[in-house]
Amino acid sequence: MLPGLFRTLVGLVVAWFVFRFLDRLFGGRRRPSAPRGGSASGRDAGAGSGAGPQKPAKDDHLGEYVEFEEVDDGKE
Repeated sequence: MLPGLFRTLVGLVVAWFVFRFLDRLFGGRRRPSAPRGGSASGRDAGAGSGAGPQKPAKDDHLGEYVEFEEVDDGKE
């Protein structure tokens, strides 16, 4: 029983590595080349690179508060 369990676990690990290799080989997506989980200084050093030029925020003055006063025209 124990050799069968060991053989199954080894087979699963080998299949997982083969799947990862084939995914990297034939996967159509590109992974970012930035290092993962670096220190804060490492993240700050690469800030802005790779993202391209950033567009300025659109400022069309929507949502501004305008105060109105009621005007009494005296027609009552």
